[in-house]
Amino acid sequence: MKPITFCRRGFTLMELLVVLLIIGVMSTVTIRTIDATRSRALFDRTAAEMKELAKAITGNPDLLTDGRRVDFGFFGDMRRLPTELKELVENPTNSTAWHGPYVRRAFSGDSVSFAYDAWGNLYGYDRNTGTITSPGDGRHTLTVRVADDLNQLENNIIAGTVTDTDNNPPGVIPVSLGLYTPRGEYLASATADAGGYYAFESVKIGQYRLVAQYGVNSRDTIARWVTVPPRSRVVVDFRFSRPFRNLIRVVGSPVVQSDSSGFTVSVVNDFTEDIRIDSIVLVDAPDSSGVPKAFMRDLRVDGASWPGFPLYTGQRGYGEGDAVPLTGGLVIDGLRAEVVSVGFLMFHEDSLGPPSEKAKLNGETFRLRFSDGSEMTFTLPHDSI
Repeated sequence: MKPITFCRRGFTLMELLVVLLIIGVMSTVTIRTIDATRSRALFDRTAAEMKELAKAITGNPDLLTDGRRVDFGFFGDMRRLPTELKELVENPTNSTAWHGPYVRRAFSGDSVSFAYDAWGNLYGYDRNTGTITSPGDGRHTLTVRVADDLNQLENNIIAGTVTDTDNNPPGVIPVSLGLYTPRGEYLASATADAGGYYAFESVKIGQYRLVAQYGVNSRDTIARWVTVPPRSRVVVDFRFSRPFRNLIRVVGSPVVQSDSSGFTVSVVNDFTEDIRIDSIVLVDAPDSSGVPKAFMRDLRVDGASWPGFPLYTGQRGYGEGDAVPLTGGLVIDGLRAEVVSVGFLMFHEDSLGPPSEKAKLNGETFRLRFSDGSEMTFTLPHDSI
């Protein structure tokens, strides 16, 4: 029997072994390359999903309208981080602020798969740090934080100034500001200082409605929409179309009553619109060594006692520094359309009224501040009428 040969050349078996070895090496390299490519793809897919989850929580900063960011995700609506990731697709508390699902349908496909990485592992989530984790392939973990520091989400500032049409600050005039959610829910308030500066601190990211109100007249109101991104100090200035000072002014001379215990002033409204007055402060009134000695017990408007007046004996009267309330508000027509007489009567030296003697106001100086900010100072004549 002839020996078996694989080739007409010598060493044919060795050559075959070499070929097989090369094929084996190439197969190993190919398999490893495929595994590495597949592993890289799984890492990339998981990393992309984790970034999408982070955007679902705090919003996509690239979504803009008129140059302003409009997407703040779950945090922008609920004003907190989710307790667990399923809150991104479910509303377990039935909150009216929830406007999800916040995970894009193309990403999740259903209400469950969004919570798993590309290897089928459930994503980890720490609500205290805003951290999303994946165990990856078991050797290399992935971590994404919704913010470098949670303070960036919660401790922002809205600040600015308030001025009138002449660029004057409010001074002693009350200008209040209210911060609201886009749905109109009240969050916080601030008051502009004498120089017009105000600030809201510890403001969370999101969109807000900021309302500035001058005095007590709801018509004197300006509203602004405010967008607060992370790590921000947002400046919002308000300028009212009317001057802050002295819209209410005295016409003629004050008149002292016949018993000298009260006086009447006539006022008009120089502004184009009606002004409502809710109180009048006796900024300066007769005193003795810094101690008030005159207390008003009756307030009359156009000759009629205002509701709540006169005061009974035992009820404390209104002295220097006190705000005299105008319950229900006194509306003075604009453009000097009416002259309103306001009588400050029945001043007693005892804050509780009779049986003490009535005060004598002839020659005394008074300074009044109306709730709209108007101030007037005058000295009463020595002669009574």
